[in-house]
Amino acid sequence: MDNTTEPVNEILDRPSAEPSADEEGAASVHASTGATDEQADHIRQLRERGLPQTFIEGGIEGTAVGFGRGDAAGTIYKNYYSTLHIDPVDGRVPEDDLDRLRELYVAPATHSALVEHLVEHGVAVLRGVPGSGRYATALLAVREAMDTGVVVLDSEAGVRRLVTEEGGLQPSRGHVIEGDGTEWANELRSQMLIRLREATYRRSPLVIIVDDQVPVGGLVGHVVEHEAADRLRFQVLGRHLTVLLDNWPEDCRKLLEHERLREDLRGRRPMAEVADLAGLLARRVRNGDDVDEIVQGLGAELRAKAVKLLGPPQKAGADGARRQDMSLWSRAFLLACVVLDGTTLSRVSRESHRLAELLHGVRSPSSAPEMPLFEESVQDWLGHSDVEFTDRTGHPVGARHPECLVRVSQRGLGEAIMEVLWHDHSGARGPLLEWLDSFVVRGEEDIRVSAAQTVGLLATFDWAYVHEELLTRWASERGEHADRRRFAAAWALERAVADPLLASRVQRLLWRWSQRREFQACAQAAYGTQIGAKFPAEALSSLERIAGSGMKSVWAAVREIYAAGSRVQVLERLADWSASSRHWLRDDAAKCLQRLSRFRGERAVTAFLTEPGPRAHLLRLSRQVLLSTSQSHRQCGWNSMRLWVERAGDEPGLDELVAEFFAELPEQGVEGDALRERFLFYLRLWGHQLPDGDTAVHIGSLVEERWST
Repeated sequence: MDNTTEPVNEILDRPSAEPSADEEGAASVHASTGATDEQADHIRQLRERGLPQTFIEGGIEGTAVGFGRGDAAGTIYKNYYSTLHIDPVDGRVPEDDLDRLRELYVAPATHSALVEHLVEHGVAVLRGVPGSGRYATALLAVREAMDTGVVVLDSEAGVRRLVTEEGGLQPSRGHVIEGDGTEWANELRSQMLIRLREATYRRSPLVIIVDDQVPVGGLVGHVVEHEAADRLRFQVLGRHLTVLLDNWPEDCRKLLEHERLREDLRGRRPMAEVADLAGLLARRVRNGDDVDEIVQGLGAELRAKAVKLLGPPQKAGADGARRQDMSLWSRAFLLACVVLDGTTLSRVSRESHRLAELLHGVRSPSSAPEMPLFEESVQDWLGHSDVEFTDRTGHPVGARHPECLVRVSQRGLGEAIMEVLWHDHSGARGPLLEWLDSFVVRGEEDIRVSAAQTVGLLATFDWAYVHEELLTRWASERGEHADRRRFAAAWALERAVADPLLASRVQRLLWRWSQRREFQACAQAAYGTQIGAKFPAEALSSLERIAGSGMKSVWAAVREIYAAGSRVQVLERLADWSASSRHWLRDDAAKCLQRLSRFRGERAVTAFLTEPGPRAHLLRLSRQVLLSTSQSHRQCGWNSMRLWVERAGDEPGLDELVAEFFAELPEQGVEGDALRERFLFYLRLWGHQLPDGDTAVHIGSLVEERWST
């Protein structure tokens, strides 16, 4: 999406001044929906089209990143067999859920060490890799140390509140709090934990969960390192299957003895994936499916297929001749098909030659095959690929069709090919990244998005390598193509955050970037992706920091978070911004009000006019913007009100809700009287200018009637 500020009209560039007739006349200039919004919508669709292919969960294609629970998001406890939804803020875990968890639990060596630490000290920092079963261990260890119940604390509130008189610790209960992705996790110190000991010792033990990147230098004596042994995954799978298939013991035994299942399990890192796999296997067995067929449909089959497609490195035969069953050019064509999935055959063919030339550069001249101008054709390449040709409607076509599109035939196969390439053909890493880097400055948006998302996928295989080679450079780019590379970094992180092991790392990276001037533009762009939608509270806090610095407007990112579902949170934060003492926060609050007012349907801000809580935020935001000392801010407010009036003509009953809202905006006093006069002026003006002027006149009469009473 384009992050440049689109001028609403010329009046936005004028210096602040008292209202004038010119300002009132400018209210007739309606802010167009312009190319910027359309481009943002188009790029969002391109990104969302690629994201569902990020991973395969339990052998079933899954969506990479969801929008989260938006306004309904509360405290959530995650464990390796399911997700327990706890009451918002500080929620007690139901005993039935604890019993179910205990039934499926495989205790690591960490468990007993954590229980002993809690019994002796009352508070512990459990440090380990996300997805390694830390939550299950913490929950059951606390339950063992304090057998009268467990409470999951709100992580956003942090741990400092816990040492206050009413900090949230419940006597005679055990407590767990998550620190992943929070600012306070990196600020933990021994002094704080010592103070917490006084509150927790023998009365309410506490486990603070942090990831493996949190420094432990100042936490000596408080940290329990969580075990993440690979052998536990098979034990967890076995335990789940034993419980889920208690009436099918023979099928359970066959599954656990199946070698391909063990191989597939090695590719599943988070315990949640292991649990999902167990659930899938159990459902298939209960449905009567054959065990061999079940296992053959798992991700290991995709990897085996990818290994076969890429082929082993070419070796010389007995006579010294090179095998020609699969050339460098065929491999390049296969990789181009994966990255450029859904683009034209001519584009895939052209870019595959560029990649082949880059791959050729890392080989010795004597070992590289000659350019196959006549020896190979597209049909030869297709013999080493698994793709299909379609037109834009999805119907099969031939290679000579003028709009022939190349599509990978099996969902998830492209990701498997990239994983095999990265780990089994390490010499191709550098050329592949160089090739992908060249795409992000091209004009075609679909190519830029595909390349960036491929980089994000590669980051899930090797975070440090990709982060150092591309992401940092893209994020801090200052040259001619700075904006495109920054957005490419944001889109790559959007895909990488789907990996549970990288989610907290990406969050922490963006938090740091939001505080560094050279990275703020990229952080703002990243929060405008599904990263911000998934973590709205953290994203809005970082965007507030960026906006308050005056270096970057963040309305585009806030708009995306709002559109993703966190609408009430956004309105509340914007209302706070509109009353801030910092000009740039008030500026973005005004711009966001105008931008959000363009949404229709369920996303429309007018949909909140019947909901007391959100309506109060919207009332406060609108009042602050319309009464701002900045002329440009006031203009954004009047442009928003006009959009509401215009929409009221299309939605039955909205005119009365808008009129009631308008009537409440002016408060008692001189400012309120002036605001009433302005409303009447604009409503009369819009009555002449809007296609459905009768709606504006009707709203004006309703407003006057309410004011008169």
